[in-house]
Amino acid sequence: MGEPVFPEILPAGCHFSSSAATSLSMEAPPKRFWIDGSMARRGGGFTYLVNVIPELSRLAPDAKFLIAAGDEQVADSIPRSDNVEVRFLGQLGLRDRLRFTYRQAARQAAEWGADVYFSAGEMAPLNASCPTLAAFRNPNVFTLGKGQGLPLKQQVRLRALNRLARLSARRCDRILFVSEDSARWIGDSIGLPENKRRVVHHGINVPRWSDQVKPVRERAFILSVSSIYPYKNYVRLIRAYAELARRLPDVPELVIVGDNQDPAYASKMEKARAETGDLAEMIHILGEVPYRDVKAFYQEASLFVFPSHLETFGHPLLEAMASEVPLVAADIPVFREIAGDAAIYGDPFDERSMATAMEDVLTSISAPTAMVKRGRHRVAQFSWERSARSLLTLFAEVAVKSPSPAVSPRAIGFPTTLNPGPSVGSRMRVRAGRTH
Repeated sequence: MGEPVFPEILPAGCHFSSSAATSLSMEAPPKRFWIDGSMARRGGGFTYLVNVIPELSRLAPDAKFLIAAGDEQVADSIPRSDNVEVRFLGQLGLRDRLRFTYRQAARQAAEWGADVYFSAGEMAPLNASCPTLAAFRNPNVFTLGKGQGLPLKQQVRLRALNRLARLSARRCDRILFVSEDSARWIGDSIGLPENKRRVVHHGINVPRWSDQVKPVRERAFILSVSSIYPYKNYVRLIRAYAELARRLPDVPELVIVGDNQDPAYASKMEKARAETGDLAEMIHILGEVPYRDVKAFYQEASLFVFPSHLETFGHPLLEAMASEVPLVAADIPVFREIAGDAAIYGDPFDERSMATAMEDVLTSISAPTAMVKRGRHRVAQFSWERSARSLLTLFAEVAVKSPSPAVSPRAIGFPTTLNPGPSVGSRMRVRAGRTH
């Protein structure tokens, strides 16, 4: 099957020192990787795990990967191979996911013989016996939802998660970010030393998104895809669409696809839709669509719009470019980092600006073709293989050093703030190899 792949040179944009690369070449590569996916449910976390795990498995065939999943859809969707084991911990709520991470994960990883512990979310155990790293991807954990009008309960939860993430950053040997922009603003906001920050962009499987599939709608439409949160900015998109309809008599329908993670904000979206009057029948909020079916929407869309004013990456940008759809995006730094000149940008806080950006694409004869061409070139710079190679190098980098000192869980009062309840392990099912 060949030797494991642990490259010493990373794609541009990843902050790896030459001294780290030199040290990697002198050490045997690590063999056993515990990947904590317990915090992943939908959206970017789901997309990341189901795509990067197969590439890790393929590139390092002699290594072993154990993925701990706290969501059944995540567990069922990760492709199996001979060196990939999935432990389904049960359908866990946030309390149980935190209980697993801080009370059980380090012990289970040690019993399994993990060389490296990688948390795909912001929370990592404070007492792991092996080198540890975590991916900081959720922007709300670090902005605390400011300016989004979140209920007090959500604000309290985000403050608690922020505190846990800061402790994870202190304990982890490295923190992975998915963009240069998020490495800067999140790293600065929590005082993370530069030498602990690493950037590995998400990837995309371009052929998968360009393969033709059966149509899902009969009429032309403008598409937006993302989980529903206030920072996704859908209320402003609906109002911008209404402004666009006043300018264009034959405006395409608006289709919004995404799982409902915030019922209160979803209600605001429905209210904004109703306020458009007769235009409401042209606005379709479809909710969650199976991941395998999403590409059909991209392929049929006349235009893709991503209005979010807060992201750490923005994977739908890659999906749209891979599907060869003209792209309008919010004018925020991370979107320019990812999409470059392949998008037309609008001010996410100005509905008229967003409407104008959409109008510029829909009324131009040449712009869509030129944008698709630029998008094709841009998206070629991203792949899950590239992401996995960088991640394997990061694993090897942390494996050659002693793990950072443990942080006592009592620093956060964790043992007394959660009721013990049944052990997460008592609900655990192991799904290994090619079985399901």
